[in-house]
Amino acid sequence: MADPYEILGVSKSASQEEIKKSYRKLAKKYHPDLNPGNKEAEKKFKAASHAFDQIGTKEARAKFDRGEAELNFGGSDQNADESFYQSQRNGGRYAYSYGEDIGGSDFFENLFGMGGKRGKSRTDYPGEDITYKMEVEFREAALGAEKHITLPNGKTLQVKIPAGIETGKKLRFKGLGSPGTGSAAPGNALIEIEVKPLAGFKRVGKDIEVEVPISFIEAITGGDIKVPTLEGEVLLTVPEGVSTGSKLRVKGKGAGPSHDRGNEIVILKVVIPKNLDPGLKSAIENLKAQHNYNPRMQ
Repeated sequence: MADPYEILGVSKSASQEEIKKSYRKLAKKYHPDLNPGNKEAEKKFKAASHAFDQIGTKEARAKFDRGEAELNFGGSDQNADESFYQSQRNGGRYAYSYGEDIGGSDFFENLFGMGGKRGKSRTDYPGEDITYKMEVEFREAALGAEKHITLPNGKTLQVKIPAGIETGKKLRFKGLGSPGTGSAAPGNALIEIEVKPLAGFKRVGKDIEVEVPISFIEAITGGDIKVPTLEGEVLLTVPEGVSTGSKLRVKGKGAGPSHDRGNEIVILKVVIPKNLDPGLKSAIENLKAQHNYNPRMQ
C-alpha cells in the first residue's frame, strides 16, 4: 500500500493543518481542469486525493496509523480511482475528501467556486498572475521606450516603458497569465522592471545627478563648459568662485514624461592637475604673494 505521508510530501509527525495545506497545493497543481488531457497529472491528483482520504482527518489518520486503513480504503490504484470518482459524485469535488471541512470558508470552496449547497459543483477559478523580469537601459527607463519580450509560452509582447519608471515597478498585461478554469478569466502577466546602471549618472527621484570635473581656474573665473546629459552634451555656464560640491541645475534633463520631467543636477568637482606645468606653478607663486587667502578662516 502506498504511503500517504510520502505521497503528500509530509512527515509522520506533521500536523493536520500541514497535511491539509500540502494536499491543497497538490490538488491545485494537478487538478484535471488545470491540466486538460494530462494523464500523469490526473494520476497524481487521484493519488493525492486518496492519500488525503487516508490521513486527512484525525479519525482517518488514527485508523491508518493503527494499520486499519487498508480495510477501509484498500491499497490499489483502482481503489484510489474509486475514491476520486466517489468524491466527484458525492457533493462535488473534494466534498468526500474534506468531509466537514467543506464549509463556506474552505479553501476549495473559494478555489473552485463551490458556494451554496454541497451538491453544486463549479470549477470557475481565475488563473494566476505570472511575473517576468525585464532589464531595461538607464536611458530607456528615464526617457521611456518600447521593447519586445517573448514569454515562455511563445507569446510576444510589445512593452511600452513609461518614462521615469524605476527598478521594482511592474507593468500589467491583462489576460496573459495562467489560464483560468471553467469560464473564469485567465490571470495577468506582470513585467517587473530592473534598470541597469549607467556610469556617471544617478537617479534621485525624477532628477538625475552627474559629477563634472572643472579646473581650479574655471572654478575661480567661471566660464562655459560642456556637460553630458541623457540626450547629448549641453553648454552650462559655471559662475565664478565655485567649489567642489557646488551644484548647478540643467532644467528638464532629468527623468519622466515631457510634461513632468525632472532636472539634471550637475555636481562640480575642482580638479588639480597631477603634473603641474612649471610656468603655471611660477605664476601661482607670484599670485600667492599678492593675493593669498586662508579658506579655513572664511
